[in-house]
Amino acid sequence: MNRLDLPAWLQSNDTIRLPAVTHSWKPHNYLEKTLKKIHAILSEDNRSVLNNQDGLLQKLEPHMKVTGLLTVILLAALTQNLVFLIMLNSIILFAALQSRIRLGDYFVRIWLPIFFFTGIAVLPGIINWVTPGDPLYTIYSNLTFSGHFFTLPEELTITRQGVKSALFVILRSAASLGIAMLLIKTTRWSVLTKVLAKYGLSNIIVTILDMTYRYIYLFLFIFMDYVLGRKSRLVGLETQSSKIAWIGGTISDFLRITIEYSQDIQYALESRGYTGIYYAEAKGPLHLIDFWFAAAIIILGCYAYGGMNHVWIFSL
Repeated sequence: MNRLDLPAWLQSNDTIRLPAVTHSWKPHNYLEKTLKKIHAILSEDNRSVLNNQDGLLQKLEPHMKVTGLLTVILLAALTQNLVFLIMLNSIILFAALQSRIRLGDYFVRIWLPIFFFTGIAVLPGIINWVTPGDPLYTIYSNLTFSGHFFTLPEELTITRQGVKSALFVILRSAASLGIAMLLIKTTRWSVLTKVLAKYGLSNIIVTILDMTYRYIYLFLFIFMDYVLGRKSRLVGLETQSSKIAWIGGTISDFLRITIEYSQDIQYALESRGYTGIYYAEAKGPLHLIDFWFAAAIIILGCYAYGGMNHVWIFSL
């Protein structure tokens, strides 16, 4: 074909210069980061410890496991035995490792938030200004300061009663959070909601929890398609206004999709005869490990409220 036969825009030799890549502390590739985050969530669920059926807590019958772990949470909340709480946290860590939960995940999910939130919250309680008691360490002495709103004591110390109270709060929080994580990580969500339904949780709440878990992953897949579509159509860098416009449009689209899905779900439930009653599955068979688990819970309860002298196994 002769060059003169080509249209003018095809005969042009001008090159389009794409925006230069600039490095800044501001995150530019938000689409790639969003995709990585979605893949991390989906892969974490895929390689969940639920697939490791040889784990310690995975072998337990769900009803027995839920009853026992909720009992342990109650023991941790009501006990006044500090040694019991230390031992309980050690047992929870051992159970997590035997249930194929990685040590790093355990500390990141349990002890990291405990130190950053609970620890900071109870830190003022260890000084005599908040909790009077026997001094363990003197921060300063013979100092007089009086302000408009508060007056510092002449001697500021860390008290034994304050440290003990702080340890109680931290260890109780760690034990409760650890047991909750073990319960969720070693029990399938659909099975857990059915057990809660048999224990008296409202049918509406159980249905919402069950369906929410399912549709979170559905919307993650839909959102991943949105992000992949946006990324595949981009050439060069986006301006900040175009990013905000796409994010705003995506949010409005998902709100519309959510409303449409809620209507479709309601029609599907009505067409299948749903009346609001949640039918829980029958209780599974008990094994020897379930009875050992129940015996361990009873021993923990006796030790929490009676000490070693009231539990015959500790006197052997």
